[in-house]
Amino acid sequence: MDVRRRSQRLAKVITETITKKVQTKQIETKYIKIEKQKLAISSNEENLSILRNAAKLLSLTGMKIGYPCICTSLCTANHAFRLTNYTNEKCLEITNQNLICLQKILEYNIQHGFYFFRISSQTVPFASHSICTIDWAKHFSSTLRQIGQYIKDNNCRISMHPDQFCLINAKDDNIINKSIAELDYHCRLLDEMDLDSNAKIQIHVGGVYGDKKASMDRFIEKYKTKLSDSLRRRLVIENDDRLFSVQDCLYIHEHTRIPILFDNLHHACLNNGETMIEAMKQCFATWSNDQCPMIDYATQQTGKRIGAHADHIDEKHFESFIRETRDLQFDIMLEIKDKEQSAIIAVPYAARERVNDQSIDIDPANYRYIYENAQRLQDEANKRKRTKKKQLKKAMEAAVDEDEDEEDYKRKPKKKTKTK
Repeated sequence: MDVRRRSQRLAKVITETITKKVQTKQIETKYIKIEKQKLAISSNEENLSILRNAAKLLSLTGMKIGYPCICTSLCTANHAFRLTNYTNEKCLEITNQNLICLQKILEYNIQHGFYFFRISSQTVPFASHSICTIDWAKHFSSTLRQIGQYIKDNNCRISMHPDQFCLINAKDDNIINKSIAELDYHCRLLDEMDLDSNAKIQIHVGGVYGDKKASMDRFIEKYKTKLSDSLRRRLVIENDDRLFSVQDCLYIHEHTRIPILFDNLHHACLNNGETMIEAMKQCFATWSNDQCPMIDYATQQTGKRIGAHADHIDEKHFESFIRETRDLQFDIMLEIKDKEQSAIIAVPYAARERVNDQSIDIDPANYRYIYENAQRLQDEANKRKRTKKKQLKKAMEAAVDEDEDEEDYKRKPKKKTKTK
């Protein structure tokens, strides 16, 4: 078989293989989505009703539980795209998709009793970048007000958490200006929803830049002189896991009155010897009396770097945490990778402990199966893909071998038959 024909045949087989792979992936993705929806629906209404009632009782004790940005059972409200592909039309299209998904997530949360949610920073892609020349707030004014009204009607709490590149204590004025522009975008998004100052924007203190004291003082100075009143009403700082502890945040609070959001995993990684309860009380004292403190809750992922968030809630750890903190009033953001799946388990645990009503006894297995079956479906899909890949590989090899055999057959000299 000559090289050219062999190359053409290989190209054809590879093209067919890729097409089959794409089609297989599309079918599997659709299958998984449908099965997830079936499983979610099949979690019976009685258990959902108990879950909602538990959440309402929990809120009466001064606690709301939620998760950040993405609902794995529904959709993604943080679609984005590359800066090189930016157009105003693309920005409006993606923002519209994100807002539609956000409304769906909020409705799902109310159905399941999750009254705390962190809105994605990617809701309006590149909103703070100079390339964005559209008035997105005006364009989506009606939609944002409707979402905000839904949030208020259902007594939800909202927060946002800009990326760690927001550094108002940077040495570079250009970085500071870009960071403030990003924070202003977050603030405007919440303002356009007409949400009060209970909707918070949380940030880390920033970098150390070789001198922690000078960096904290620089944060204080920029906070006082560069930020708008509207932004200051929403801004809170969070203790992190490597640079700035609760005590460092308290120093900044003393000079700015900015509230401190407590992160339990970060405190476990970086502290000054104070217990978790001591640190929580110190942070909560920085909040005004008319605002409930917020915390980030997470546990360490086994086998990962220190500070890495776990994939799924550790039920024993969470139950112990709720029991230990039952006398404190705060809202919990679950920074756990499976999002609403862990929230489903967390709400009844928290309600049983804080309401002190053992009749609130939702067996986590009634809800955990949704998560576990979703994993099973994914595992089955992966297995099918591996099997299909092997089959396609064999088919490709067989097709090439068949062509080679055919070509060899054609090249063989035909036996001359003797004529009588």
